[in-house]
Amino acid sequence: MPKAPPGWAGLLDDDEEILWQGRASGAITFRGRDIFQSLFGLFFAGFAIFWISMASSMGPPRNAPAIFHFFPLFGLPFLAIGLHLAFGKYFWDAYVRRHTNYTLTNQRGFIATEVFGNRKLKSYPLTDNLVLEQSARGDTLWFASENFTRRNKNGLKRTYTRRIGFELIEDGAQVMGLARKALKEHAK
Repeated sequence: MPKAPPGWAGLLDDDEEILWQGRASGAITFRGRDIFQSLFGLFFAGFAIFWISMASSMGPPRNAPAIFHFFPLFGLPFLAIGLHLAFGKYFWDAYVRRHTNYTLTNQRGFIATEVFGNRKLKSYPLTDNLVLEQSARGDTLWFASENFTRRNKNGLKRTYTRRIGFELIEDGAQVMGLARKALKEHAK
């Protein structure tokens, strides 16, 4: 029975061993699926700038309470949201990836994240649905999925599936080979 490496005691099963450990790329990346969100963010920020400029140019009514002097500032949260959707999310995603570590065992994939002192460790069992996406930015190995349900304001439920994996790693083909080998050995 292999002994758990330091820091892994209690996390690994008795017959589980670490096959690979790595990190995500911390580079700022733009993916094709992000274009619509960025365009919406630009529109949202543009409307907020329009609101702020128009509210500033009108000035407060005569004998108005002091709150009317701050009326143009109500557009600032909308400006911040729009700028985040258009640009900020790329910097945030890169920051989170720089603080994410991946571990592949012969049974599961672990994703550990530490952002602003908040630590999160999740593990997902390996499935036969391994998908490797390769690009110039790095490789992504998808090995699990997670379903979550949201309700809209009318109470209707909508279920989404989110893919889980090691995003933007350097040696995706090697990690996929290790995962496939582990799945074959686990099936025996």
